[in-house]
Amino acid sequence: MEEFLNAFSVPAAPGTSGTELVFDLNGQSKGTAIAHAERSAEFVLNEPGFYAAAFHSTIAPASGVTFPLNIQFTMEQDGTPVPGAATQHTFHTSAENANIAFDTILAVTDAPSILAVTGLGGNFLYSDVGMSIYQIG
Repeated sequence: MEEFLNAFSVPAAPGTSGTELVFDLNGQSKGTAIAHAERSAEFVLNEPGFYAAAFHSTIAPASGVTFPLNIQFTMEQDGTPVPGAATQHTFHTSAENANIAFDTILAVTDAPSILAVTGLGGNFLYSDVGMSIYQIG
C-alpha cells in the first residue's frame, strides 16, 4: 500500500535560530502512516518502515540582522538531525532571497516517530514552504 502526505505554507513567516518551521495546510494525503496537524511543525510517522521526505522553501534574511548571515535548515527525527537532510545559504545583503531544498530516505524502527525542519543561525523569513513524505517500504 502506497501512503503519502504533503503539507505547505505560502505566506511569509518569521523564524529565529532553533525555530521549527510551521506548515499551515495539508495538501494531498493517502492512508494513516503519515500524519500532520495543520498549522503545526511536526509530522508523525505512525508505522515502522522506510520513508522518503522532500522539503523546499524560499528564505530571506529578517530585518536588522548582521551580514554575512548563514542560515542552515535541518530535518530532525525525534529531536536528532537526520544525516544528509540539510541545506544552507549565506546572505550578504538584505535584498537577497534563496530557494532551498533537500530530500532524504529515513528509517522508522520505533513508531511513532516525529519529523520537523529546524532553522539555525539567525533571524529569517520563510515562504512557499513544502514537505512531501512517502512511505516506501
